[in-house]
Amino acid sequence: MVSPNIRNYLNELAIKLDNTDFGSRSAIMSEAQAFLGISKQTIYRQLKEFCGWSSDRKCRADKGDTSVSDIALNVVGAICKESVRDNGKQTMFTTTATSIAKQNGYEIGVSTNHFTRLLRNRKMNVKAQQVANPVQSLRALHPNHVHEVDPSLCLIYYMKDKQHIMRDRDFYKNKLGNYAKVKYKVWRYTLYDRASGMIIPWYVEAAGENQHSLFQFLMFAWGEQDGRLFHGVPKLLYWDKGSANTSSAIKNLLDHLEVKYLEHEAGNARAKGGVENANNIIETQFESRLKFQPVNCIDELNHAAMNWAEAYNANRLPGQDTRLRRIGLSEPVSRQALWQHITAEQLRTLPSIEVCQALMASREQERQVKSDLTISFKHPQSESSLVYSLKGLEGIAVKDKVSVRSLVYGDCAIQIEVPRYDGESLIYRIEPDRNFDKFGQRLDAPVIGEEYKSKGNTEIEQAAKAMDQVAYPNMTEDEIKKAKQKQVAPFGGQLNTLSYLDDINHPAYFEQKGNEIETPEHLKPATTTLTLTAALMRITSSIGRRLTTDENKWLSARYQDGVPEDSLDSLIRTFTTPVAVGDGTTGFRSVK
Repeated sequence: MVSPNIRNYLNELAIKLDNTDFGSRSAIMSEAQAFLGISKQTIYRQLKEFCGWSSDRKCRADKGDTSVSDIALNVVGAICKESVRDNGKQTMFTTTATSIAKQNGYEIGVSTNHFTRLLRNRKMNVKAQQVANPVQSLRALHPNHVHEVDPSLCLIYYMKDKQHIMRDRDFYKNKLGNYAKVKYKVWRYTLYDRASGMIIPWYVEAAGENQHSLFQFLMFAWGEQDGRLFHGVPKLLYWDKGSANTSSAIKNLLDHLEVKYLEHEAGNARAKGGVENANNIIETQFESRLKFQPVNCIDELNHAAMNWAEAYNANRLPGQDTRLRRIGLSEPVSRQALWQHITAEQLRTLPSIEVCQALMASREQERQVKSDLTISFKHPQSESSLVYSLKGLEGIAVKDKVSVRSLVYGDCAIQIEVPRYDGESLIYRIEPDRNFDKFGQRLDAPVIGEEYKSKGNTEIEQAAKAMDQVAYPNMTEDEIKKAKQKQVAPFGGQLNTLSYLDDINHPAYFEQKGNEIETPEHLKPATTTLTLTAALMRITSSIGRRLTTDENKWLSARYQDGVPEDSLDSLIRTFTTPVAVGDGTTGFRSVK
């Protein structure tokens, strides 16, 4: 057998060979031979064995053609696909779907069997669609790297200090009243460690899922318990989109503990198949025992569950082999033995419940970056405010406002968050600067009179230096400072910012006569008015030509009562400068 990837490659190769003339197949086969590293004969054999392809088989001229339209195929395929239940059962098949399509105006034109083959060949049938998203194998890097958690409603409940088990004949859809009588149901919370396969069950009585129960479960699962080896906080938590999981209080606690959380898509329970399988193991290996030896309360139930889980994880159940079996393991190994591969750096112990409760209620605080690129923050584990240096962190400048959250692990570590230009946030984890002398002064600061140290370039300073190099090319930083002090023109004085304004071509227009404001007679200046003939003689003498017919008409119409002498210069300029007209030529535009 060949791998699925190689088989897909062979399928593509067969199609390529079918679409190529016999004389051009040699180059394609040489390329395939170089890629697969096997002989051409072996490739031909695998093409025939795995793809049903033969080099001497001539394709039909109408291969791939069909009288059925793509629309009809898509409609019938969609009808069949939409009839599949959540459990994978198909409730409508091609026979019914094609009949419905015909009644809705879609042309089928072939038999049902032929139509089914067309769907299958195009991978549009339900069976092909159900494997469209194969299960992807996932792995964790080490024990306590990834924990999967899942709450489930149990068949067990307690009334009047007595254990009961829901029976199908008493609790079904026609007897929901019996279910409503059980006010406090028993919920099972299960943790599954992805790397080692460790299983941790815990039970609680509650009306439904809630964040209080989830908090109690995490404290039990991650905390150290007498008689149990497993404990510690993971790096990543994988859960579903339950209402308790999406509570802000739980997420706030996880943020402080530096636990990333991921949610799988609704209806995709196989994404966390490890915890789903763990639930099945708990039901069949532990809860099945309760019918024969009942326990009287939740405390007794949790005590028995922890005893069973510790024995199951350690492969200590008499007469049972509970070791973990995986393809990658040379032999079965107990879950507990695998978990003990965890290192000291990977084992993060849980703080006390009181600290975790405080962290749940804690909120982010805002700080402004000081001129020396530091912020002050009082960490819960510190007796006084600490100084945190933000030097060298991209995207952070003086006077920026950053969000600060205290972290549990590390030396009073904090997480800072600052918005980026594109709306995303930059997140950094930093620890306090403790590099001070006994006088509270920074040890890395320059000693007065002995040395001078400049601060590291921030993002803003780097941008400023880059722009300075453009404005003052081929200069050092000191030379640029001196040039600015001497007010040396940037860009070598070659940047044209004014003189180009003289070269702008402005459009020429005839002066429009506006409405003059009435001026009192005693304020009017003494003006000389020329007759139209005298003005015409002065104008023609100045422009060196006679006026055209249109120009004469315009002048006569505008100045019937004579031409003011102080308007002559403007008229001379008007008749000297031609005006563009609509057809692209120059001429005189009359004013009505």
